[in-house]
Amino acid sequence: MNEDIERSRARVSRRRALALGGTVGLSGLIAACTGNGSGGTTTSASASATGTAVAASGDVTALLARAPQCVMTTEETQGPYWFDVDSIRNDLREDRPGATLDLAVRVQDLQKCTPDGSGGEVANAVVEIWHCDAGGLYSGFESGSQGANGAPPEGGPGGPPEGGQGRPPEGGPGGAGGSVPGGPGGNTTDYSDGSYSKGDSESATTDDGTYLRGAQTTDADGIARFTTIFPGWYQGRTTHIHLKVHVDKATVLTSQLYFEEGLIDEVYASAPYNEHTGRANNVDNAGDGIFDESGMVTAVWAGDGYLGAINIGV
Repeated sequence: MNEDIERSRARVSRRRALALGGTVGLSGLIAACTGNGSGGTTTSASASATGTAVAASGDVTALLARAPQCVMTTEETQGPYWFDVDSIRNDLREDRPGATLDLAVRVQDLQKCTPDGSGGEVANAVVEIWHCDAGGLYSGFESGSQGANGAPPEGGPGGPPEGGQGRPPEGGPGGAGGSVPGGPGGNTTDYSDGSYSKGDSESATTDDGTYLRGAQTTDADGIARFTTIFPGWYQGRTTHIHLKVHVDKATVLTSQLYFEEGLIDEVYASAPYNEHTGRANNVDNAGDGIFDESGMVTAVWAGDGYLGAINIGV
């Protein structure tokens, strides 16, 4: 386990034990976990060890140019499984198996975008993502998000999970950023107070896991880069990645990212995804009550994994 993972898990454990949020300085984390190369990130030690290279910046730029630009991204619910992991890092995978996904997110200020789709790049914003693993489990909530073998997740702020099959929308009362007391396991909802997020309602974690969660600062071109795995699924929801954009510790957007059905079918045909049975009875993008086209990721096969890109308009 590398130092970044140990640091993140220690913060989660301390938060759960003391009911306080971690407060590691943002500048220190950026210095330790990111570089000055294209995309504002460097490949982490764990990514290098597995032989996975972050896609070239030219490939990312071309894919972002293909994706819709200067379009308002719809505000969506944060769901029952968010907490302030307070971790600036590029590689989110830790020990999770799955198809590599190199994800590029460009943040654009809609008031400054030009007619040709250029301009408006938001530098020094913090983009945060989190999603379930190939079996449908969320780190920090493994006992409450039993997505494996088709079982629906349980708990979360407001009780039932995210808007699935007869259940109320994820996150309960409060909409996109809101929640009510009673996270997984019945713990009281707390509020974030980390290095890039302050005042967002968060669920009390049930374990120390931090996999498939983290944040990156945008570079001068407004781009944040992540190495993760293609997300899994669980009953009641289509495949998705959760996203927040923070500026000066305030959350300016909470939304979700989605993928084309053909790509989902392609990924899920192989291990470890095909070990998670029951998807034939689950909803697709069209049947998902939260899905919005503005969150669609443009993705291609990049030789040893997938490259995805999306322009986020705020």
